[in-house]
Amino acid sequence: MLLIKILQVIIFLFGLYFLFIAAAGLFTKRRCREHPSTLRFAVIVPAHNEEYVVTKLVRNLMDLDYPKELYDVYVIADHCTDDTARAAREQGALVWERSGTERGKGRSLHEVMSGLGFTASGNTAPGTARYDAATIIDADNLVALNYLQVMNSRLLEGEKLIQCLIDAKNPNDSWVASVFSVNFWINNRFILQARYNVGFSSLTAGSGVCISREILEKIGWSTVTITEDLEFAVQALLHGYRATFTRETRVYDEKPLSFSAACRQRLRWARGQLNVALLYAPRLLGKGLLKGDPARLEGGLRLMQLPIVALGTLLALLAPLQPELFRDTSLYYCVGLHYPPVAVLFAAMPYLLPLLALLLDRLPLKPYRYFFLYPFFYISWIGIIIYALFTFRRQKWVPTMHTCNLSLDQLQNNSSHSQSRSPARPWQRLRSRRAGLEKYI
Repeated sequence: MLLIKILQVIIFLFGLYFLFIAAAGLFTKRRCREHPSTLRFAVIVPAHNEEYVVTKLVRNLMDLDYPKELYDVYVIADHCTDDTARAAREQGALVWERSGTERGKGRSLHEVMSGLGFTASGNTAPGTARYDAATIIDADNLVALNYLQVMNSRLLEGEKLIQCLIDAKNPNDSWVASVFSVNFWINNRFILQARYNVGFSSLTAGSGVCISREILEKIGWSTVTITEDLEFAVQALLHGYRATFTRETRVYDEKPLSFSAACRQRLRWARGQLNVALLYAPRLLGKGLLKGDPARLEGGLRLMQLPIVALGTLLALLAPLQPELFRDTSLYYCVGLHYPPVAVLFAAMPYLLPLLALLLDRLPLKPYRYFFLYPFFYISWIGIIIYALFTFRRQKWVPTMHTCNLSLDQLQNNSSHSQSRSPARPWQRLRSRRAGLEKYI
């Protein structure tokens, strides 16, 4: 019974910790100052059989509001069996074709980063890279036209690893796409924004991330898990680099249409995060304690999220089967009896966070017509996490089928896609930019 009590205390404290993180997302930091366009960027697009969507993305990237001589677009055609390489070249991209035995996004990025001169100290002379930063965009995405200008300003303000807001490309295509979009909007507000607000590392989301040359020359790119974005952000944090977050620009990501596709994608994320936790959580926690660094400590705790959620679920399932182990001494019982507002708050979080994100970021209402299904989607995470605990060594990447082939103009001219408005505080006004894209003022 003592062990049960200790485990309950750990789970309860984790609940309070995540409640604190979520509360930090209730406000928004002021935008950074704008700077003249001076930095050079390598825009890297990893692609595997993405002929259907890559044309629209490359065309979008070629039309960014940034001096054309200051950035190049590289498309990695990784073991493609379609016309991805040809389609990208026709739109003006520089294509890096890969074949051979080693495949996957992480290995592709390692090869291209090295080829562009972004290698760790000791492998090449510092400063040999032609670019000041590299930014990664998924092939099925579209990008706000001010993307590089915002990254330029952020880098000149001293930020080194920057994640932009992840928006939805197809939030109304199915109930799964709608609920998945809501999940990402919550992630933007109550994970990425919240951690940035309190000075922790926001981590990265795989697309819409900008990495300074300083970081790449310090640690290179050497990820080995299927969640290379999380792993790289953790590696950077180990070296003292915190990921920051900007909502001044965004990428539009295609969400899966079916529940099975969403489950496969989330299972890959869960397995990858568990592997990253095994590899890096002890080192982050240890370094955070030795250095007295709250950001590294929090990063280590963040990696323990999935095991803690699974543990809490298993205890909840065990309680009715072994009631004598939980009789009256249960922390859950004591909290519910003596502090009912706390118990109600914990129970309401799956419903409260989507509504708060809707109000704070002025999100479109249409995807919320499936709001009653969000708790089901939220609970399904638990089953996926538990399954991932027993299968985390399976690191095979399964690609997601892409069906949304919109251009940025089509996306922004679609009157039903009202999240092309930039989220803002209620007293802030918005003004239009080129092609209908709007930004903070």
